[in-house]
Amino acid sequence: MDGIKFLKAKIKPLEQLLPTVNELKRQGKKIVFTNGCFDLLHAGHASYLAEAKSLGDVLIIGLNSDASVRALKGRERPFVPQDDRALLLASLAFVDFVVFFDELTPHHLIEAIKPDIHVKGGDYTEADLPEAPLVRSYGGQVVILPKFEGRSSTDLVQRIRKGVAVSPVKTIVGIIPARYASVRFPGKVLALLWGKPIVQHVYERAKQAKALSDVIVATDDERVKSVVESFGGKCVMTSPEHPSGTDRIAEVARQIDCDVVVNIQGDEPLIAPEAVDAAVQPFFSDPTLKMTTLATPIADEHEYKNPNVVKVVVDRDSFALYFSRSPLPFFRPKGKMSETPSFSIPENAPVRPLRHIGLYAYRREFLIQFAQWSPTDLERSEGLEQLRALEHGARIKVVVTTYRSISVDTLEDLKQLEKMLF
Repeated sequence: MDGIKFLKAKIKPLEQLLPTVNELKRQGKKIVFTNGCFDLLHAGHASYLAEAKSLGDVLIIGLNSDASVRALKGRERPFVPQDDRALLLASLAFVDFVVFFDELTPHHLIEAIKPDIHVKGGDYTEADLPEAPLVRSYGGQVVILPKFEGRSSTDLVQRIRKGVAVSPVKTIVGIIPARYASVRFPGKVLALLWGKPIVQHVYERAKQAKALSDVIVATDDERVKSVVESFGGKCVMTSPEHPSGTDRIAEVARQIDCDVVVNIQGDEPLIAPEAVDAAVQPFFSDPTLKMTTLATPIADEHEYKNPNVVKVVVDRDSFALYFSRSPLPFFRPKGKMSETPSFSIPENAPVRPLRHIGLYAYRREFLIQFAQWSPTDLERSEGLEQLRALEHGARIKVVVTTYRSISVDTLEDLKQLEKMLF
């Protein structure tokens, strides 16, 4: 019972918490505050709160009351009563205090506590956080922590309602499609870069990815197979009739036993192993997920307007809404718009445009199914194969990363890459 008393002592009404907070501030302690419903506490919450605590000395959680959760989430919520939610949070070693609030936002708590740091998760930006101006008004700091991909209460609720259990991902295989007959640069996968064929650079860097159980090169040319095997790589011969790299890796996927397949471009000699790991991470916690890909923030307006740079827009859960070669999204200017649009990124853009990175991960079964579908209308219009998945109603999880791909499409690209690093 002493343990329960200790946990309950962490749960305080605001009037009892304030004297403690004031004393902690007098001692020079840095107060960190965050808030939320924390209905169905999961590993993503724990990781987020541990990271929040690392920003200061004392972590206070503003917990939505049952009435507040119902107002935000609907009549069916919360699943866990407020006292139980508070006790679960208090049981975490890095949580110092829990305080309830009935309002929809934590303005009242923040105004009273005046934390040094107010923390929110990656679902938000500081620009769309209602309490951000209040925090800044007294000199506080707002910190947005990255979203922990693949872990959310919403996903848990959906799985419970569907009766879908978590199917552990055990085997992930990276497949590198490497055809010889490139239109712009024939034989580019065998072109030497810093004394090694490009395909060897890709293979060796892919092997460094922690998530991959194996790496296989898929080719249609004996010359490529011979080179790959000469440096100790694994290579599989595939049909020369495949119209795309996806079809090529699907042929290999049919022959192997694995859970997830990663399509690793054979012309990106600087592929980051961390990027491969990031692409597959969501599969470990979401058994309904079929496909993932990567994106990175657009660097400038040249990229934004360049049709050779594919853009992607995502929903609030980071699933792709659309991919396009056009500037995406379009930022509507103030006032009357001309019939000839001017594409630009405003300084106060509400969202950051994203550049798509052509690395994909698939559930093996979905990859095989995807390759059997005929090209779709939007796919043919944009020349973007991933639109086939969206047109068939498949959801594509987009993982945002700092990685920026560098591909070798021409001999000039190869020369520039050599100059850039040496």
